[in-house]
Amino acid sequence: MQQNIITQLGALAIGARMRRLTDIFSRDVAIIYKEHNLDFEARYFVLFYLVSERDGIGIMEIADELSLTHPAVIHLAKDLEKKGYITSEKSPSDSRKRLLKLSSKGKAALPEFKKVWDKIHKLNNQLMKKQQNNLLKAIEEMEHILEEKSFYKRFKSMQS
Repeated sequence: MQQNIITQLGALAIGARMRRLTDIFSRDVAIIYKEHNLDFEARYFVLFYLVSERDGIGIMEIADELSLTHPAVIHLAKDLEKKGYITSEKSPSDSRKRLLKLSSKGKAALPEFKKVWDKIHKLNNQLMKKQQNNLLKAIEEMEHILEEKSFYKRFKSMQS
C-alpha cells in the first residue's frame, strides 16, 4: 500500500498531520452535536466551556487563558453570539471592556452539552489508552519546548 504524500513527508508536514487529525475529530464531533440537536462546531468548544465556567469573562482574559489572539476570540465569540449561546455585555467597572456570559439558550443547552462532553471525554481516554505513545503528553512536551524558544527563533538560529 502506497503512503500518501503527507505521511511520506513525515516531520516536514507536521502541521498538515495535525490539521488532518483535527479534521477527523471535528467532522465526527459535528455529527454528534447535530444528532443531539446542538447547533455547534468543535472549534467553539473551549470558548463556550470557559464562558460556562466563568460567567462574565473578558475577551483579553479569554485570549490569555486560551493562548489565542484577541481577533480569534472576537471571531469565535461573534459566532457563538449569532447562534444565541452567549451574550456580550459592557463591564460595570470599565465601559470599554466587554464581558461574555451564557445566554438563556446557552444555559438551557448546557446540560446536553455536558452529557456529550462526558461521552467524548471517555471516548478520547479510551482511544489514548490504545496508543503506544500518549498523544496529549507528546503535544504538551512540544508546547513546552516551543514556549522555551519559538519555532521561528530556532529556525533563524540554524546554520545553513
